[in-house]
Amino acid sequence: MTIRRIGGWIGAGLADAAGRLVILSVTTAFLARILPPGDFGATALTLSIVTAFSMAVGTPYEEALTQAKVVRRDDLGAVLALSMVAALGFLALCVPVGFLLDHVYERADLRLLLPTTGLLLLAQGPMTLATAVARRRKAFYIINASSILGHVIGAAIAIGLGLAGAGIWSLVALRIVLVFASAASLFWMLGLKVRPVWSWGRLARFNRFAGLVLASRLVENATYVVYNTLTGALFGLTVLGYLNIAMRLIEPVRGAITAVTHNLCFPHFRGSALSRENVGEAAAEVARETSALVAPTMMGLAAVSPLVVPLMAGPGWTTAEPIAAALAAGGLLALPSQVVQTALSASGRPQSVLLSYSVALVILALTLVATAGLHPATIGLARLAGDLSLTATTVLINGPLIGLSPWPLLRRLSGVWLSAAIMAVIVAWLGITLADAYGPLLALIVAIPAGVLIYVPLLFLISRASFDSLVGRIRPLLSRAPVAGLR
Repeated sequence: MTIRRIGGWIGAGLADAAGRLVILSVTTAFLARILPPGDFGATALTLSIVTAFSMAVGTPYEEALTQAKVVRRDDLGAVLALSMVAALGFLALCVPVGFLLDHVYERADLRLLLPTTGLLLLAQGPMTLATAVARRRKAFYIINASSILGHVIGAAIAIGLGLAGAGIWSLVALRIVLVFASAASLFWMLGLKVRPVWSWGRLARFNRFAGLVLASRLVENATYVVYNTLTGALFGLTVLGYLNIAMRLIEPVRGAITAVTHNLCFPHFRGSALSRENVGEAAAEVARETSALVAPTMMGLAAVSPLVVPLMAGPGWTTAEPIAAALAAGGLLALPSQVVQTALSASGRPQSVLLSYSVALVILALTLVATAGLHPATIGLARLAGDLSLTATTVLINGPLIGLSPWPLLRRLSGVWLSAAIMAVIVAWLGITLADAYGPLLALIVAIPAGVLIYVPLLFLISRASFDSLVGRIRPLLSRAPVAGLR
């Protein structure tokens, strides 16, 4: 795996993240001007529940198929059959849960919104199966291309429905169409033909690994369910709508960074798994190098959120600005935990991440309950507290299992984080000052390149090693077109 090829993959992943952000921002900018915050809140509630269901439909076997040394077509058929059965089961469960949400929140359309949103479960299994195949082939360009294509088609349908006066159903259609289009394009680009064949025997060798991954992912996604449910219950669906707008700004970038980091690092950690010390050292170095690029991205988003939210959502969404800033900062804090979790999974220890997600879930819930009745901006701090506890638990407790020393890792990250924090403060001040005088659009146009010009010399002065590794990762992107490895 050459550095030039990795550079191309990273470039494609960043292009995917940027593309998704632009597509979703444009779609949200349109829909936020024709729909009230309560509609965004109701959609966020149903999507969080369906997302948790989708973890059980496909995700566990994605990791198991990726990690296995040998996978045959019949294995894929067995996984596809099980995912279809699971999808139908959870789709049926959406009906009574929808009526329950109607009773709790006294909003009649929830009884239809949840089962309709649940239709995406039928495509979730095929999509995760095809993603596993692409990861085994190291076809990361195909994963990125299918993601962008799915977002483009989903956005076009959602905007079309919005123009037709479909209201909240345009928000629901965005996610459903996105998943179906991404799954279909993945199968087409991979030339993958899989027929569902029920065979529990074929699944037997994957079940232990898949079960452990399922448990950790269910707890991970329970965080989103609890976050949205408690926010709606304690602060109301309108505030939940503000949270949903903030998440639409931050989560595409955060999700893409997590996916790119996991996909690229997984095979590298598998190759280092013969030595516990090798895995720990590799995880520390990957966390430092990745943070050198991710830290300014997330802290830059936090700094410009007062400029982006008005441009994206229009007037009346000011409450979402500090929430978005907190979510972005949380993405920075959570990155080291993602790297360590990838190393643990590649080393055959997926069970080790359960504790970290459980602690993060408890901290998130307790913080939300403790801040109920305060300003809605505190719901962003609850996510920030959960992300901090996630990384602390992962690094301190699980890190030593792969030979990772927590304090040397912190020393490696401290220079990067300090540089990004100083940059964010300067950019936030600059953006607000310019916005008052010239408006948010011009302020944003100036603030983004200013952040780059500020961060790079700061990193050079504070952490020369991180600066050198950042330059080493960026250089291949400048010398090679990202699509060169597409096959």
